[in-house]
Amino acid sequence: MRFNFRKLSDFHWPSPSTPFWCCWGFSAGIALLLSGCSALNFNTRATLVVSHDQTDSVLISTDEWSWEKGFYYQPEGLDSTVVRLDNSEAVHLIRAEKPGHFPSVTPLFPDYMNPLKVLDLGLAIGGALTTAVGLSQENGRIITGAGIFTGFFNGLGLFAQPKRVYAKHYILPSPPSMPEASPTDPMVRIEGFHMRIPEGGHSWKYFEDMPRYDANKVQFVSASEESVEIQYSNLDEDLSKTLQRQGFQPEATEGMFHRDDAVQISGELNEVQEHRVQSVVRYQLSTDWWVYNSYGMNTDTIHVDNLSNWALYNFSDPGFDRDLVAEALTESMFIAIENPRMFRNMRTKEDLEGKWTENWETIHLPYVDQPAGKVSKAIASVVTIDAADGHGSGCIISENGYIVTNYHVVSDTSLLYTVYFQDGRAKTAEIVRYHPVFDLALLHVDTTGLQPFHIDLDETIDVGEETYAMGTPYDIDLGASVTKGIVSGKRKDGTRTLIQTDVSISPGNSGGALVSSNGTLIGVVNEKVLGMGVEGIGFAIPAHFIEEALMIEFNP
Repeated sequence: MRFNFRKLSDFHWPSPSTPFWCCWGFSAGIALLLSGCSALNFNTRATLVVSHDQTDSVLISTDEWSWEKGFYYQPEGLDSTVVRLDNSEAVHLIRAEKPGHFPSVTPLFPDYMNPLKVLDLGLAIGGALTTAVGLSQENGRIITGAGIFTGFFNGLGLFAQPKRVYAKHYILPSPPSMPEASPTDPMVRIEGFHMRIPEGGHSWKYFEDMPRYDANKVQFVSASEESVEIQYSNLDEDLSKTLQRQGFQPEATEGMFHRDDAVQISGELNEVQEHRVQSVVRYQLSTDWWVYNSYGMNTDTIHVDNLSNWALYNFSDPGFDRDLVAEALTESMFIAIENPRMFRNMRTKEDLEGKWTENWETIHLPYVDQPAGKVSKAIASVVTIDAADGHGSGCIISENGYIVTNYHVVSDTSLLYTVYFQDGRAKTAEIVRYHPVFDLALLHVDTTGLQPFHIDLDETIDVGEETYAMGTPYDIDLGASVTKGIVSGKRKDGTRTLIQTDVSISPGNSGGALVSSNGTLIGVVNEKVLGMGVEGIGFAIPAHFIEEALMIEFNP
């Protein structure tokens, strides 16, 4: 049968009071409720499943935000869970983590067409047909209104958000496992982690969407004109905690002089490239790692490039996301540790002492066999060592210009050091050699006729004996100051033994003399303990280490 719209007026419609109209009115009401229904697709119930091989108990978390906490991850379940993904959000971050594994963060985007758009299209067409039917009837105002309402709002729904929604099912990557120390692996400590990013070393790459990011189709690139220089950043705390959890680092033992056999490694961040895709960001980091030694001797440097996890980009604070950087640095540290060259350097027992002194020749100096007799006469054997960055003190050990001080007093070899004597003379000093482990250095000035110390080469430390500190505390005008105390104790510090004393020590005393009551040099003042309520705890390097540390031989 052919249906002819031109003859609809000839059709006999039922009375408004008949059941037909009741059914039609009910259907129209349902249509009104469904008008623009695709815009009501607020969220997707998605199943998240971690894909893993012989691993379980992986915690799945989703991104959340609140005024109290800010951005954080909300735990949802283990291995497999059903979550609500807000279809109005441009991205959701899903975090998978497990102890002993690197966390992984997966960005999810609404990449699938809203299925309710099909219903909107059908209802829009139905509304148009209903409008046509109503217009053809003399009393079809209700039908016409319902058709216009349904057709209009569902037509608008075709263009309303969300046009795309999240999928119903996602398979997440399993978090990769971290290395775990074996009984034969060396213990490792982080000596320090530094940030040395030159001008242009912090850059940004912008991508329009994730497919273009995967295809490396860069929208545009920019870079910072500022450099970043941070010595000993606090990022080493995160690295140390992970090393300890994985069995590579021994637990910290309290005590000022605790030392262990752990190998020290250092790291440096020298380039950060941000990859920004829509509202998420990840970092590409360039780092260098090396085995550290107190001598500053060069060792193999391991270069590592790696990517961080994803995170939401904070438009109000464009600085580095510390947590994101720390997680990526942990991964790059383990990459470096497992590098064969680094691993070989850590396991090899190198004779660094021998390498450090292999080109040294023994310096023979006459031994002064008689002490000054009293403290006032020994003052002539103390000098002030001045440089552009501050001053320290020194001890004359030979008549022809050799002087001992602390290494940290003259550690910057680019500076010019001037030695001031008690008779008012000033001479430029040459740094002959130094020993970083013992914190001793040997200087020489071109002069003669000096009064050297009588040096106590005996390894005995007489606890409780009176002692005096000589040097230039605080200000260069306070040269040849003397303070009195006792030998408080002897303390083992790695390969060294230190003299503990309650003698008053101030900045500038470093490298000065610790002498007995007859003017004999028993130690080189090294450091003091600073702190609220701490007084009278200072240390000196015993004088008998001068021969060993600086390869000097005192001859009668």
